[in-house]
Amino acid sequence: MTVILGLAAAAAWATMNIPLQRGARALDGRAMLFWILLAGTSIVIPVALLVDGLQGPFTPRSLAVPVLAGLIANVGFLCLAQALRAGSISVVAPIIALEGGLGTLLSIALGERPSPLALGLLAIAVAGTVMVSYEPGARAAKGALWALAAAICYAAVLTALGYTDQPALTSAGLVRSISLLAAIPLLLLATTRDPRGSLRLLLLAGALDAAGIATFAFAAALGPSSVATVAASQFGTVAALIGIIFLRERLAPSQYVGIAVTAVAITGLGAFGSP
Repeated sequence: MTVILGLAAAAAWATMNIPLQRGARALDGRAMLFWILLAGTSIVIPVALLVDGLQGPFTPRSLAVPVLAGLIANVGFLCLAQALRAGSISVVAPIIALEGGLGTLLSIALGERPSPLALGLLAIAVAGTVMVSYEPGARAAKGALWALAAAICYAAVLTALGYTDQPALTSAGLVRSISLLAAIPLLLLATTRDPRGSLRLLLLAGALDAAGIATFAFAAALGPSSVATVAASQFGTVAALIGIIFLRERLAPSQYVGIAVTAVAITGLGAFGSP
């Protein structure tokens, strides 16, 4: 179930890239962050209230992880926006795909001990993700450092969601609420704030983001966190499949191999590497 929920999060985040990319062309990244968070939080909080009643604990110590995750998530989004503005998708995508491997390293550093088989499958899944995201012939140039910074931030957020004290949806709601509050001053600093030209795209991106963080929160709560993190990081593979099936895009042979390698690894994780 951990793998299934992680892949559901990957599907939501992969689909989110379509409206996100279009909206980024017309709006300041700081304003885009606010409007996406406003839409997503408006969905996550009521659902969390219905499902688990927004149960605590809400002590300063128990809130530390969601607060930190919410702030880091905003930094990651802004780094991603800067990376996409400075560089190309073919350069940025394989670097962002490393978030799964980085998240796994963080989980292991925090004391999690996956089985040797699970570790091997995790490594294969991460390698497959990079193969899918890499476009042969692309010139690694601008945006690479920003993308690496975003990958580190997202790895930290995904790992943190596995260590919260609140129920899964409450954790997701807290993280997004903190992100939204922190995005308000960023909105005031944005050069272009009016979202009317791309409001529908931003609302759709926010709804998909809410679906992604909610399903991942459940996956991380079930654990192991390292398996949930790598499964969710397969958004690169899911995005490639969306392009092949629905957008009729053609991929390089290595990318097709990457899809197959990742599918085998994820299937193995589902059968042997997670509860």
